[in-house]
Amino acid sequence: MWDRRIVHRMPWRRAPLRRGSDRIQAWLTLAVIMAVLVVAPWVAWWTASTTYGEVVRASEWEAKHRHVVAAVLALDAVAARPPAGGEALPDPENVPAPVRWTGPDGTVRTDTVPVGVGTRAGSTVTVWVDEHGALTSPPRTRHPTLDASVSATFAVAAVIALLVGVRRVVVCRLDRRRLRSWEAEWQIVGPRWSRR
Repeated sequence: MWDRRIVHRMPWRRAPLRRGSDRIQAWLTLAVIMAVLVVAPWVAWWTASTTYGEVVRASEWEAKHRHVVAAVLALDAVAARPPAGGEALPDPENVPAPVRWTGPDGTVRTDTVPVGVGTRAGSTVTVWVDEHGALTSPPRTRHPTLDASVSATFAVAAVIALLVGVRRVVVCRLDRRRLRSWEAEWQIVGPRWSRR
């Protein structure tokens, strides 16, 4: 039964009561469905492959330009006292403490990093540095496949939303045109039926 309804709605099917705007809407709906079936997979593939490549390149760059080095703690890591207002410390287990390390060019560098409370001076802590020896954050954990999947999903959703939105705008204009046509026809037929 549902297949008979679909066949009757096909744009190439002739029907005596079908108007030109109905045929335009039917062809437009068929075009949107075909575009989604053809364009959406291509957009998903392109977006996923581009995102995957970018994430892999970013991970390789960070692995090449960020390194772990052993730094020596210059002072004991003593727990800080809470502020006078009674607010809690942001991280009571770690406190900023000065450390020193040797950069790739052989220069000794110093900076402050968070270390565990109670760590003694002279202890070794690991820090991340860039290719110049400056302190930096550790490389982010990246998941290229997950990032590619998420971006492909958003891209496909955007394509579908765009195509459905265009169809909706055109159908709204066709509906306005049909309403104006019906009003014009009613102006002619209405007085005969209502005898006014």
